[in-house]
Amino acid sequence: MNLKIFRYLSYVLGAILLLYIVYRIIGPKELEISNEENPNDKAESYFRTQSDGFSVDPFYLESAKTIFSPDGQFLRFDEILSRAKSGELNLVSELWNLRRQCPEGSTREQCHEYIKAFLQNEYGGEDAKRLINMLSNYLKYEEAMVHLDPSSKSYTNQERYEQIKQLRRKYFAKEDAELIFGLEEATADFSFNRKNFLDETKNLKADERLRLYEDYRKKSFGNYYNAVVAREPLFDKFENEMDLRQAELSRLSGSEKESKEKEVRIRYFGKDGNDRMEKVLKEIKEEEEKISKLQGEEKNLLKNYPNLSESEREKKLMELRIQTLGSKELAEEYTRRMEYEKTLKNSEN
Repeated sequence: MNLKIFRYLSYVLGAILLLYIVYRIIGPKELEISNEENPNDKAESYFRTQSDGFSVDPFYLESAKTIFSPDGQFLRFDEILSRAKSGELNLVSELWNLRRQCPEGSTREQCHEYIKAFLQNEYGGEDAKRLINMLSNYLKYEEAMVHLDPSSKSYTNQERYEQIKQLRRKYFAKEDAELIFGLEEATADFSFNRKNFLDETKNLKADERLRLYEDYRKKSFGNYYNAVVAREPLFDKFENEMDLRQAELSRLSGSEKESKEKEVRIRYFGKDGNDRMEKVLKEIKEEEEKISKLQGEEKNLLKNYPNLSESEREKKLMELRIQTLGSKELAEEYTRRMEYEKTLKNSEN
């Protein structure tokens, strides 16, 4: 899989897996006190059984005033909606920010009751009702995610994500789903279809390919495009351009390729930035050459001494690595990296 595609997919799927793992860690736990004394019961009863779904225990209404600092300069309701629609605001991230402010030792239900009280205090009326409704539905969706296995090998990444999107639509109206998950889902669709774009444009001139790529991003992200561009790290922009230019660069001579790459680096990072990057690239190249030489020598060693015991083989390999890499520390680091890569390779089979 193309490294750039893998990065985009890993952002989306990683966030989903993180949600699953974190929920399992902080999910409801049995308390070591009797049901009559369990402080979780009161919060849970208000959170789950109120007839209108929006009533808040006065205790939490009062407590929330001191938990969530008034100097936070919270956005107005219309600002929340506007920024969520444009991708400037991530409502899930904001929920986690509020969760982190709940009093230490709060149960999951208590924390959510504090947050519901905060919304009631800060916004009130229909605005609070809309936000509390989204919170309630999100928590139900979050619990349902625990029972959805996002790691099943019987589905492709795209099929797995479609399952998650369908689950979301069971808990949210279309408009609310777009407010909460719109940017994430646009990013996922962009990622899944990016390879098709790269394949279809691989024979175009680099400048034309770059222009079409930006058009593709605008179409994919829609209202979120400006927010995505504003947050994009400069190095990612550079790396993406180099990726799109790769086919054209591969057809250039060595000196022409180096000249073009230098031109692009200076455009993004200036002369000083380019000088620093060239130094790093030189060091990486030297390291790769050293590793390539080492791996060849290791292969010859194992071929010439096929009857060594495991301990003798490891000893000779370590001696060779120290000699080639220059220190015991670098040799041990290299050994750990090789073991890690071996483990990854075995896990994929």
